[in-house]
Amino acid sequence: MMRKFAKYWRDSATLVVLARNKPAATNEKYNYKVLMFKRTEKTSFMPSSVVFPGGGFDRQDGALEWTTVFEQRGVAIDKLKRLTEVTGSRPYIFQTESNDQLDRNVSLRLCALREAFEELGILLAGPVAELDARTNGYSQCLKSLDVPSWQRRIHDGTASFRELHSELGVVPDLFSLYEWSCWLTPTMFRKRRFETAFYLAVLNEIPSVHPEEHEVAEYLWDTPAALLEAHRAEKLWLAPPQTYELTRLSHLHDIDQIVRFAIERNRKGSTLLCPVQYTVSDGVVFVLPGDDLYPADYDFISKHSDVDKYGEMTREELRSKAKRLHRVEHQGLHHQEFFLNQTPLDGHLNVTGDNGHLVDL
Repeated sequence: MMRKFAKYWRDSATLVVLARNKPAATNEKYNYKVLMFKRTEKTSFMPSSVVFPGGGFDRQDGALEWTTVFEQRGVAIDKLKRLTEVTGSRPYIFQTESNDQLDRNVSLRLCALREAFEELGILLAGPVAELDARTNGYSQCLKSLDVPSWQRRIHDGTASFRELHSELGVVPDLFSLYEWSCWLTPTMFRKRRFETAFYLAVLNEIPSVHPEEHEVAEYLWDTPAALLEAHRAEKLWLAPPQTYELTRLSHLHDIDQIVRFAIERNRKGSTLLCPVQYTVSDGVVFVLPGDDLYPADYDFISKHSDVDKYGEMTREELRSKAKRLHRVEHQGLHHQEFFLNQTPLDGHLNVTGDNGHLVDL
């Protein structure tokens, strides 16, 4: 059965992987690094861009056969059910349309884990007893397997991600994946749009990476600030969701603090972030939900008719007309400025770093 919005965009999932890292210099603020990779030039969507691991939702991600794996390995039903208990905003990607599929809060996590393994050989999994014993909120990367062989078999379709777990006698580490955000490609990319659920996974050490040669040109471990600086210096190019999420993270330097925040925010939901474009005389402005210029009752499908309405204004002039700001102002592909002068949606981090609303931070 075709999903409601399948004719307009594809569903996908992304995994933001952080790993503890001892600072190389005494003046280094961060005790963690972020895993990203550069797509190959032959990639069909945003070639050569630097992204978090992730990709399109596959039928195997929602297969009910996963329930057999969970039952055989002794995964508690109540524990799986808790993944579905989200009280905040739920974009349509999280809606389960049929009883013959896994709940979307489970299957999207499986999608993110599968893509991270296919692209970079990172397998977040383990025996149920080990996963249950961990209480620190960190995920676990499995090491004892022939990664290249399994990557090749899954890529070629001769084996499934589910079969990998069955053969190894482990279960995917769904429970240390934290819902982080949800993004939808703007309508201007009408032929190539994705609604993407972002999840966060945190590791206590940097694991080995096994890049898949057809999809990955190179991979990077670096701090949020260093990645953003490389983007501004035009040494690499980050797509808008990546710059936004890295900027949010850049204001937190301690990995343990991030874990505590992610656990606390995990069930607060995710407002769909679909940027709406306005052209101005000195650049382009993309507004997000909560901004005064964000269209009321936006359907995410219709073409935005006011894109050139403020074409004679500068970015600053247009900004001065709004009381509530939630926008990204672009000057070219590598230079963005973020504005958010209100409490962030869904109890999240403020992209400007003003996190006074979060008592624990």
